[in-house]
Amino acid sequence: MVVKVYDNAKLYLAENEATLLEQESVSQLVLYNAYQIEKKTLDSKSQLGVVVEDDETILHFSNRPLNNMAIYIYNESKDIKEAAMLLADYMSDNKIHLEGLNARQEVCEAFIEQYRKSVKSTFTEKMAMDIMEIRQVNEVKGVEGKTRLAMPDEAMMMTEWLIQFQIESLTKEIDYESALVKITKLIDDNKLYVFEDTKETVVSMAAATRQLVNGIAINYVYTPEEYRGMGYAAANVYNISKKYLDDGFKFCTLFVDKKNVLSKRAYEKVGYETVDEMYEYKLLQVSFT
Repeated sequence: MVVKVYDNAKLYLAENEATLLEQESVSQLVLYNAYQIEKKTLDSKSQLGVVVEDDETILHFSNRPLNNMAIYIYNESKDIKEAAMLLADYMSDNKIHLEGLNARQEVCEAFIEQYRKSVKSTFTEKMAMDIMEIRQVNEVKGVEGKTRLAMPDEAMMMTEWLIQFQIESLTKEIDYESALVKITKLIDDNKLYVFEDTKETVVSMAAATRQLVNGIAINYVYTPEEYRGMGYAAANVYNISKKYLDDGFKFCTLFVDKKNVLSKRAYEKVGYETVDEMYEYKLLQVSFT
């Protein structure tokens, strides 16, 4: 079993893109990172690679500055934990900077246990998520109201919602100016959607944030507390998903907190299915010896 690292993103994609596209929703973080790296010169701060045994790929990984390392399990018949441990040794031996991990729980645990044997480090679990996918919407009756694109004059309100989303989801902290820039771009790119109730009050938002080869990822699903429990978020996600599927995308995908059972059930009703899981661990402190 060996770690194979590519110094050329185009070569990595040439050899592995078809494989990653077999389960695009599950491999999306690695695949998306590879495309982002391909747009720039691959330097020593970014890594793309695989762990292989007897010429069979076990897992794929990508690591970009300011992003968690993403790990995608491809070959279930091999020793996944051993592959994760080997990758941990490679990262520690080469003193490669990590922000954190995005992978299955068993992979994260094996990686962290091995990594800490040679690197004094502290990891903390931030999120436990299910990866969900929809390829055909169910015809269900949702709450009354409509989904529409967010307007420029709603940017400030959406920025406040995004910050609250970040706080509640325990993801990377974001300051107001950065959040405003992100929201403004989403609005300008026609990727941010809001749901209006029958009184034309904006009660929920969601965005199409990561365009993949055959699908699109939905993120920033947020409803202010006073409007929760009424089905607005599910209706918005349903409408957005239907729009992109009708436009020719083969699937839509989203991550849902494992603790958020109600949201998961609501997404399942409209046609989403769980295809895998994704845990996020952040590296809080590290000291190479």
